[in-house]
Amino acid sequence: MENKNGNIKLKIAAFVFLVGLAVFITLFMLPVFDIKDIQINGLDNLTAEQVEGMLTSQRGDNIFLMNKSKSIDNIMASHYVESVKINRIFPSTVAVDLKEYKLRGYVPYMGSYLYINENGLILDIQKKTTRQLPVVEGLKFNDFTIGETLKVDNPSAFDTMVEFAKLFEKHELLADVIRVDVSDVNDIHLYMGKIDVEFGSFDNANRKLSMLNEVLKHLDTNYAGVLNLTGANPTFRYMT
Repeated sequence: MENKNGNIKLKIAAFVFLVGLAVFITLFMLPVFDIKDIQINGLDNLTAEQVEGMLTSQRGDNIFLMNKSKSIDNIMASHYVESVKINRIFPSTVAVDLKEYKLRGYVPYMGSYLYINENGLILDIQKKTTRQLPVVEGLKFNDFTIGETLKVDNPSAFDTMVEFAKLFEKHELLADVIRVDVSDVNDIHLYMGKIDVEFGSFDNANRKLSMLNEVLKHLDTNYAGVLNLTGANPTFRYMT
């Protein structure tokens, strides 16, 4: 008799479980849980369309069926991305929070350009530049790997480039400097419009860049000339 009662209770429990599961699945698949909005924050180099294409679910798909882990792996495969978080905001929104590396300049390579961040990390290689950022010349290297730091034969020049990238941002000069020549770290040249800026060594770089900012307030870079920042005071001469 006890076995019979036990079997009845087991069947009732199984029935209740199955009914509950069916109700849950029905609620789970309701249209209210279809993705209606994908919010992407922190974009700098990538576009919203590119990031959305890396997600395993799109608008109209059930929010529960999105594979967050796979989506994160897909996004992290981009060398522009430093970190990413994905959250479901119920009932129908997916939030993607990106932290991208900042593009700070370009290094010429066989008719193309390496895209680099402020630490010399290679983010991409393209046939043309996409922003008005400095092109760094004078680095000596034979090969490279996207997603890794550029390895050069003249490390002092590389270190100088990295420090310039940081200081250009600090002094708000990233969009003004067209080229930087670090082939001789004791005779660095910056090129701004038609102006050749004789920078000398990297010593006192903050002071020199502050002087440069002041000079630029009164100097038309459309006229060819040479600006020397190696002395106590800047000097300028027009090219004839």
